[in-house]
This record gives sequence, structure tokens and C-alpha cells, in this order.
Amino acid sequence: MHLPARSRTVLSTAIAAIATATLFAGPAAAGEKPPGVGCPDVPLVQPFAPWQDHADYMLAPDGDIEAGAGSWALTGGAAAVEGSEPFAIGAAGDHLSLALPAGSTATTAPMCIAEEHGTMRFLASGPASGTLVVYATFTKPDGSEKTFRLGDVQGSGTWAASDVLQMRVNEKADKFGGSLSVTLRFAPRGDAAWQIDGVYVDPYRSK
Repeated sequence: MHLPARSRTVLSTAIAAIATATLFAGPAAAGEKPPGVGCPDVPLVQPFAPWQDHADYMLAPDGDIEAGAGSWALTGGAAAVEGSEPFAIGAAGDHLSLALPAGSTATTAPMCIAEEHGTMRFLASGPASGTLVVYATFTKPDGSEKTFRLGDVQGSGTWAASDVLQMRVNEKADKFGGSLSVTLRFAPRGDAAWQIDGVYVDPYRSK
């Protein structure tokens, strides 16, 4: 069948446009996973706005301790106690925090972490001479674990927002199918006792 000259011109133009779009398409067009599809959507809040941090955060599993830390793995006397952080960054009526005596550890339940989950932050109270170490651990498909030290938080003698800590484990997500099962662990160093509350992870997204 022979197309009229005008039809052949329109068809050639359309084919050229498709070819150009394919050539300059982003990674998703080449079959790569677009950011954010590795983990399900969860409610996001801005709990650290009082500290001029307007990033969106998701609450870690029982990160506000209001379920009594029943899903946390606690050692060395760590326990949920009465008395929430004083800034009321969570829900009205929150009344619990997590006490961490010297020598204790507290580990969250596993959560889904993908490449975009780049940072985390929380509230803590510890002595000015004290240090709280934060770790993230992910489980590989073969069942083995890999742990990263996210940082050392210095006490201030009162409740304060921690620095923004890099998650680090998120950089491994694409290597293991786009998402990881990750826990966060908190461990006082030395003789200092701590309290923590409001544990959040930032699933970075473009505005």
C-alpha cells in the first residue's frame, strides 16, 4: 500500500519523535526502578520544624514509645517509662519515653528502607559527658546481617534533638532488590544513662 506524501511525512515525524523520546528517557525507561517504589507509602510529618528542619519524616516502628516499646528488643534494663520528651512533637497526650541505663541497648523492630531513606533523627536526653551510639543493621537475603555505625550523639544535660544522622544502609538497597529490612539500635557508652523518644527516618523526596 502506498501512502500519500503528506501521510508519509506525518508518519516519519511521529516515528522520529518516539525515537527521540526513547533516547532521552530517564532511567525508569530503561527498566530501572524509579525512586520510592521499594517501600510502601507511610504517613509523613515534620516533627523537627521547631529546629528549622522542615523535612518530611516517617515514624520508626513505635518510635514514639507510646505502644510501650513492646516491639523493641531491649537489653540491660532498657524500658519504657513515664514522661515523654517536652517538645510534644508527636501526638497530644504522648506520655512515654525509652530509658537506657548504662550498659543497655534498644533496637527497633525492622522497617522497610529504600535508597531514598537517607537520614534519621530523634530526641534524646543524656548527661553532658555522655555519648549515645546509633547503629543500623540490615538483613541480607541469605540471613546474614550487616551493621553500620550511624554516629555518636553527645549529651547536653537535657532533652534535645539529635543531629541529622546519615542512614548509610540505604545505599545498599538497590543491590538487594530496591529495599532492605533495617533495625536501628541505640547504645549508651560508658556509665551514662539516657532517655530517647521520637525516632524518625527521612524518606527524602523532591518537593
